[in-house]
Amino acid sequence: MKKLFTLMIAFSSLWLMSTSAAADTTKTIKIVERPGYFETRGNVFDIPAGKYKFIVKNMSGKDAGFVFNEGQNNVTTDKTSMKVILLKDGEEGSFTLNLKTGNYSYFCPIIPTPPYPLRVK
Repeated sequence: MKKLFTLMIAFSSLWLMSTSAAADTTKTIKIVERPGYFETRGNVFDIPAGKYKFIVKNMSGKDAGFVFNEGQNNVTTDKTSMKVILLKDGEEGSFTLNLKTGNYSYFCPIIPTPPYPLRVK
């Protein structure tokens, strides 16, 4: 009986771990900040709505910032910004957002970069 109980606990734990891993549908977008521009891989301009983890690495040679805003070409850095992070050279930061259908933009307010568009379908 003790072995049966132990097996039931083990299978229950495995089942819970597999269902929680399957439920996490967070997608990751990696962005590298360079002097005056951002570098990305893959399609990060037209993406489906959902939960996204942004990983931003500063490789600009100096301190930099990363601002993520709702709206196309939105370069404000106030309380309406969805996310603002400051990064020292070589430092990496991350944040997670649930993105709904719409237009977004990101830029660096410290090292002048144009606003980069991100459209969520």
